[in-house]
Amino acid sequence: MNPIHEMNEKKKLIITTALKLFSAKGSAATSMQEIAELCGMSKGSLYLIFKSKEELEASTMEYCIYTLLDEMSQIEHEAGLTSRERLHKQIETLLLHVSELKEFLRVQLRSMMMDDDQQHHGRKCDPHHRDMEIRTLHWFKDKLEVLYGPEIEPYTVDLILLTHGLFLSYVKIWFTEMPSLTVSKMAANLLQTMDYAAYGLLDQRPEPLISLENWPAWTSESKTDSTMMRHPIHIIKEMQDIVTTDLSAGQSRNDALETIAILKQEMMEFTPRRAIILGMMHNLENIPAIESLHSELQHILDAMYNRFIQADSSNK
Repeated sequence: MNPIHEMNEKKKLIITTALKLFSAKGSAATSMQEIAELCGMSKGSLYLIFKSKEELEASTMEYCIYTLLDEMSQIEHEAGLTSRERLHKQIETLLLHVSELKEFLRVQLRSMMMDDDQQHHGRKCDPHHRDMEIRTLHWFKDKLEVLYGPEIEPYTVDLILLTHGLFLSYVKIWFTEMPSLTVSKMAANLLQTMDYAAYGLLDQRPEPLISLENWPAWTSESKTDSTMMRHPIHIIKEMQDIVTTDLSAGQSRNDALETIAILKQEMMEFTPRRAIILGMMHNLENIPAIESLHSELQHILDAMYNRFIQADSSNK
């Protein structure tokens, strides 16, 4: 087996094992020794891959986020759903993930709130959290405009605050006082409350409490695209379909399809190899039929690698 691939498999095993333990009893009650034993390796070998428990927790959280985004992306491109049904299903998916990872997320959310507090006191916040805040804002804004029309834009931040507060309140009550609440019922109630608020705002047209122009996540990086729900695998699949149907049969089409297949397989690895991806992306340049998809995918890949560089720099 390729040594890099073997390392990626070990890393994935460690993260998924840690996630099970963190979710069952919390990260504080889980030792690195316990994780190493369940992975069938020594504690020293574990520390060769993750330098600290904090680094493992951060990688596990990132794994959770990308797993969730992948599921949300699949729902985004699922045929036969109305916009409301799609959002309802996405909210249910989010609630299910929160439920499954309750103990682990409790600690991580507390840590994220501490990051926010540190940011207010002039300390730099985690770039991953900042990036997620910006992408969530753009995604939610798009969702609101699909549901209620472009005239809802001035109330984007007000509705984000309302929805965020309701969601956290539902989760807290669900975990502590009313475990009998169902995911479907909470999702439906959240959407219904959004309706009441949105239509009331559109009817009365009050001044928004906070406009988009005054919201830091919007003004600091207002050009960030809303690709939160656009997973690379879906773009690659679209490329594959276009090449199959639009390119004339011959060696060029066969080469393109083989390149796309290699790119797709590499992107499905837990830690995709950058050299392979760059090579395959280069091979797909200058194919007019997929030029726009190639640009979109390149943009997402650049953002991914920039985040990894930032994370590596902050750990040094």
